[in-house]
Parts: sequence; C-alpha cells; structure tokens
Amino acid sequence: MTPQPLPVGHEPSLVFPPVLARVARERLAPLSACLAGVSDEELVELLTTVFFAGLETYEGEHHSIGVTFVGRNQSDFVMTDAAASAGVPLYRWKILRFASPRPFVPRELAKLSVASAERRIYSAVGVLEDGTLAVTGLAREGVTSGPDPFVKILTSRPGCLEIRSGRELVIEYERGAILAVTDDPVFAADSSIHRALTTIATNSGVEEHVVPHYLDAVAFLVREMIAHGRGGILIIATEEEPAVTGTAPYAMVLDSSLASLLRLAWRIGSGSGMTSTTGVRRHGDPRIREVSAPPAGAAFGQLLRSAFLTEAERVGEELGRLTAIDGAVLLNCNLGLTAFGIILPVGGSVPIIERTGNGDHPARLMDFDSRGTRHRAAATYASEHPGSVVFVASEDGQVSCLLRNSVTSPVRLWHLGADTR
Repeated sequence: MTPQPLPVGHEPSLVFPPVLARVARERLAPLSACLAGVSDEELVELLTTVFFAGLETYEGEHHSIGVTFVGRNQSDFVMTDAAASAGVPLYRWKILRFASPRPFVPRELAKLSVASAERRIYSAVGVLEDGTLAVTGLAREGVTSGPDPFVKILTSRPGCLEIRSGRELVIEYERGAILAVTDDPVFAADSSIHRALTTIATNSGVEEHVVPHYLDAVAFLVREMIAHGRGGILIIATEEEPAVTGTAPYAMVLDSSLASLLRLAWRIGSGSGMTSTTGVRRHGDPRIREVSAPPAGAAFGQLLRSAFLTEAERVGEELGRLTAIDGAVLLNCNLGLTAFGIILPVGGSVPIIERTGNGDHPARLMDFDSRGTRHRAAATYASEHPGSVVFVASEDGQVSCLLRNSVTSPVRLWHLGADTR
C-alpha cells in the first residue's frame, strides 16, 4: 500500500529516500520506459544522490535541482509520435551530450542546477555500459504533452523530492514523509471534494472531457501551495464574479483563466480535423473560430496544445506562489484570479464535522476554536459560502479542505490523504 500522510496531530512514519525506490518503480513502470533494465540499486543511488544534491550550495546559494533520468537510452532526440510520423521536427526531449560523462555526485548536480533554473534545461543522468550512473549532458524539454519516456526528479527546496512523469506529479517527498501521490483520495472520483469541484466546473461551462483536466489543475495548485512551505489559503468559488471582501489589497481585473486555457488546449484535435482557437474575452470565456489545419496537422496540433498547457502550467505556478502572501487567494469558478492577500474575517464558532479513517468510520464533531486564525478564517468563509471549496495549508505542509455543501448542511473537513467520502 502506498504510504499516505496522516491527519494533523499524528506523526507520519518517516522514510529515507531509498524507500522511495520501490514506490517510484510501482508508480512509474506504466508511465515511463526509462526504468526498464534499471536495477533497484541504481534507482536507490539515483534518488539518494539527487536528495543530497538538494542540500548542497553553489557559491553560497541553494538552487533547485532538476534531473532528467534517461536510463540506458542513448538517443539524442526523443520525438513526439505525431511529429515523427509527419516529419516535423517537434521533439519531446533533446539531449545536449557531454563529450565525456561527468560524475554523478551531489556537488556536480548543484553546480549544473544554475542552468536549470527555468525548468526547461535539466541535468541528463543515464546508466553507462558498466552499470554506473553519470551526468551525460543537459536535457532540453520540448513539447510536453503526451507520454514521457523519461523521469524528472526535482528538489524545489532542501529536504524534498518531486518525481514527475511529464506533467504528472507521481511522488512528493518532504521531511521524511511521502506527502502526495497521483491517486490522493481528496480528488478520487467518489469523493465529496471531487463532486463539489466537478459541479463548479460544469456549472461554469467546462466541457465534460475537460473536467478531469480542471481537477488536475486544482490538485496542481494545492501542491504548489504546499511547495513554498509558508502555508496559505486557496478558495475555489462557485461564481464567475465572486464578491471580494473590502480587506483585499490586491483585487484583480478578471483576465483569462486556467479553465479557458484548458478548454483551448483540449479543443485542439490531434488529426486533420484540428481547429485552432483565438480570442479570449474577460472572465476567461473563449470565443472560438475555426481555421484550416496546416498540412502537418497532427504535429502542429500537438505544438499548439503544448503551448496552451505550458501556459496553464506557468499560470498555475504563479497562482501557487501567490498563496505564500499573507491572506487568501480567491479564484472564480473558471480558476481565474479574483484577488489575493485577502484578510478573511474570523466569525463565531463554526461547527466542523471531521472525517477520519475510512468510509466505515463515523464523522465526528471537532473543536476548531483552538486552531489558528488561518484555519478559523477558512472555516468561516466555507460556512458563509456553501459550495465553495477551501484549501488551507499549514507551514508544516499539512493541508486541510473545508466544504459546506448547502445552507442546511454543516462544514465538513478532510485532511489531505485521509478518506474523503
């Protein structure tokens, strides 16, 4: 069973990076081909070395480590399937190979991390013929849609590891605990949070086939809120123009949204019937017009889709960083930024129903008055805005989710990684 973080107030079982090798192999085997033929010892060395590289400094400064593990692959280019069939030079990865491999040690990765600050250039790590791991070059990421044959390992800050396949966060590890995996039950299909977010998305006009990507975007935002380590509040509102409290110092003029970018990306087909899109009006609702597909339609479609998804990822990172500022970040139903730095009022005592254990365990009423101002303010907002989904993160990385389904129901709370039914 994949380790899960425990609710606030419980100590998680600590694991050292070598333990991640087993979880990583289980999670990555169906996603990335580069682990084929890689031994457990090599995988342990890979994760442990990257972990300790994240503790290193270069010229007195910490930098995020970015590694692309290519396994035993010797190719300088990995093309997208559509590009290869159409003869269009769109690559998934391009390896800028060193004339001589460099040693795979923490200090070497820390030095090269300066080049990977923009997260399009990574240190390429492979397995040599003698079975040793080495830094074989720099890996430049290209079109990022579709399956990824390689694995990305990142350290956003000392003491943590992120393992990704393409855009998918497979494992997040910090302070000796696995914080997140791809199937976190907070976003499971049968969870209350999943149903609430799906309702918000569909009511805002998000097409059915785009809803899973909408949910992925919310999960990504929550992970970004965890990543900066300062805690925060993220609110997904039910309205297109939610009322912003007068204490918001940074109320925004509504612009394009994450939902609109996702609509654009997934409206683009992969074949000759492809349409291109243009024009986004205020509040993130796109105006679509069809244009003729170019001759290499599939490859060009992948390029356009990748451009929109890359922009969505960039916007998501920016929104996630805004949660580090004191106050709440308020997104509308299209995941458009309405305001940030909102000082939420703390109302009277709000009854909170907490879910613990599995679905067979009864819910219990919890004492929320003893919690900090951030959590009590989040509970007040959830109570006064039924249907809105409120995520609140502590500085220790623990995340809770608050939801009041209707005016006749209580506010319910789930801890990320606990049962969400």
